[in-house]
Amino acid sequence: MYRIRRFGVLKTATTVAVLYMVVITIFLIPFALLFAAVGSAIPTGASNVSLDVGGGIVVFGLVVIVFYGVATWVFTAISCALYNLVAGWVGGVEIQLDAVAPPPPVPTWSPSVTSSAPPSGAPPVG
Repeated sequence: MYRIRRFGVLKTATTVAVLYMVVITIFLIPFALLFAAVGSAIPTGASNVSLDVGGGIVVFGLVVIVFYGVATWVFTAISCALYNLVAGWVGGVEIQLDAVAPPPPVPTWSPSVTSSAPPSGAPPVG
C-alpha cells in the first residue's frame, strides 16, 4: 500500500486549472464558430454586425476561459489545503499499486551487424 500524505497546493492547483482551461477551450471553440456563423447570417442594415458578433464572441470566450481557470485554481487550492489538513488527522488516502513487468523492447528494423566477417560465399574484401 502507498499513501498520499500531501498535495503540493500551488503545483496541483496550477495543473488542474490549466487542464480545465484546455478542456474549456476545446469545447468553446466549436460553439464560438457556430455562434459567429449564425451571427453573420442575421440580415441587418449594418454591414459591420458580423464583425461585432464575431469579435464579441472571441472576447467573451477569452473572459470565460480565464474566469474558469482562476476559479478552478482557487477551488483546487482550497481543496488541496483541506485535504492536507484532514490527511494529517486521519492518515490520507491509501492506494494499492500492482507491479507490472515492463513491455518488451521495441524491435529495431535496421539490419544488425553481428560480425565483421563477410557472408559465406562472398569474396574477401581487401
